Amino acid sequence: MSGPATRPTALVTGASRGIGLAIAVALSRDGYRVARTARNGKGLADTRNQLVNPDDSMAVATDLRDANAPARILAEMAATLGAPQIVVNNAGTAPSDRIQNTTDQILDEVLDLHVRAPFRLLRSTLPAMLEMDQACMVQIASTAGLKGFPFTAAYTAAKHGMIGLTRAMAAELAQTAVRVYAVCAGFVDTDITRRAAAAIAARGKQTAEEAFDKMAAMNTIGRMHTVEEVAEAVTRLVRERPEGCIYNLDCDPPGFV
Repeated sequence: MSGPATRPTALVTGASRGIGLAIAVALSRDGYRVARTARNGKGLADTRNQLVNPDDSMAVATDLRDANAPARILAEMAATLGAPQIVVNNAGTAPSDRIQNTTDQILDEVLDLHVRAPFRLLRSTLPAMLEMDQACMVQIASTAGLKGFPFTAAYTAAKHGMIGLTRAMAAELAQTAVRVYAVCAGFVDTDITRRAAAAIAARGKQTAEEAFDKMAAMNTIGRMHTVEEVAEAVTRLVRERPEGCIYNLDCDPPGFV
């Protein structure tokens, strides 16, 4: 493995599958040494070879709901890849149900993963980033952070929180070399989306396929986004560092809002 200063390092959470894995692969293709985290250690191991330089990467199996997770991740990175120049907060969950069926436990998990965990990780990585020539923080948010959707009260509230966190950090760090963005896609074709469609189908009014198609039709582009499209938006922001903060992928053309 080459030394920590050879190439810049990126940290991607929720990177054992779906959007997070696609982002990790894209950043690896762009020349980054990639650290990936997820709760699923086996998933991290099974997808390791999808990276362009798997021997120049690392994985940390951890639950980001644990307040000590950022310190553990950064300590393991310090021993191999060094401090991250890029942090992508992607880990999350997307429960779908009526608000009267949404328990405190569900609400806590969604807020933990979409707001508390990104806040802690950004707070922990920021001191080193401020010493770098340039650095970037990217939140994988959602159009649910820009408007409301039925049967997603907990998720929508959490994504609005993530958008607020991003706006506040971007304003606070505007005079530094650290850029802060959030990428808002509509519905993306992932296993999480398909589980949501199955949950809707379980209520008995439509099939999972019909629910999936209806969600796709709710996107401005009229179809599901792909994980590769989200990954490309992230890598473009990291590469070009444009002025702006909240990037809406679900419009034609995509742009800042």
